[in-house]
Amino acid sequence: MKILAIESSCDELSFGLVEDGIILANVISSQIKNHEVHGGVIPELAARLHLENMPYVFEELNRQTHLDWKKVDYIAYTANPGLLGSLMIGKIIAETLALYLGKPLMPLNHLEGHIYGATIDQNFAYPLLALVVSGGHTQIELVKDVHDFKIIGATLDDAIGECYDKVARIIGFPYPGGPEIDRLAQKGNPNRYSLPLAKNDQSYDFSYSGLKTAAINLYRREQSKPDFSMVDFCASFQKAATEVLVKKLETAIIKYQPKTLIIAGGASANSKLRQDIVHLGEKYQLAYTLVPSLQYCTDNGAMMAKLAWEKLQAKK
Repeated sequence: MKILAIESSCDELSFGLVEDGIILANVISSQIKNHEVHGGVIPELAARLHLENMPYVFEELNRQTHLDWKKVDYIAYTANPGLLGSLMIGKIIAETLALYLGKPLMPLNHLEGHIYGATIDQNFAYPLLALVVSGGHTQIELVKDVHDFKIIGATLDDAIGECYDKVARIIGFPYPGGPEIDRLAQKGNPNRYSLPLAKNDQSYDFSYSGLKTAAINLYRREQSKPDFSMVDFCASFQKAATEVLVKKLETAIIKYQPKTLIIAGGASANSKLRQDIVHLGEKYQLAYTLVPSLQYCTDNGAMMAKLAWEKLQAKK
């Protein structure tokens, strides 16, 4: 069974091709350079660039796979959540292909795709406990099977990735600034500067607007001082941003007793979070702890193709 999936929810247009659970291609057209000058994604520009980049994605998919389009069994696409204009472009591409080829269409959830992107080339068992972290989302999901997702905790305001990028923008790092904070944080002292642990309570929910404001104020107050250390600031910020995530995830592990622990989403590329997730899996001796390959952390079509394949397999 061969599935073509289209991901277009934000500023990447990507085609993923899977056959019998094996990823055959994952073509991505990124717009980071186009949005860098604006310090963030401009929705209207993102949708327009999807149209401009579409020929490249088709051509590269054909170059990599020499695809016989008539042998594609399903056309899947990201239906939600995401930027409305970007989602519409992906939907139109998918509907056009499905109509032309006479193939069934599968609308999919973007966040579910991220979770199953972490399972590519890796074994897993249900129930899954997934921490989904990105520029637009921060949440913990309990997954009992591919059709049963339950959000047990989520951010009440900013997502962790947005918090990173806003702080990075004030510092002057280029967009996206989160990876640069992570890189510098690895060289610094995380206890040098004091920052609040946002929503440090017994719930599974998160809040990052307060940490964002506190970090920006701290930077503006300290950055002109002779002893200011950028690496220590980044390390201290990263500690405050990730510590509460790990704490709440650990509480959820104890309550829900998952067999598989997953981190997914764009911010799952963060080195500190990746280390912490592996440590939690080892601490509680979980059967599987999945940290996605870096190529599957950011938005991509392969993760959506894998999700589609899992859903179809579950129906057999």
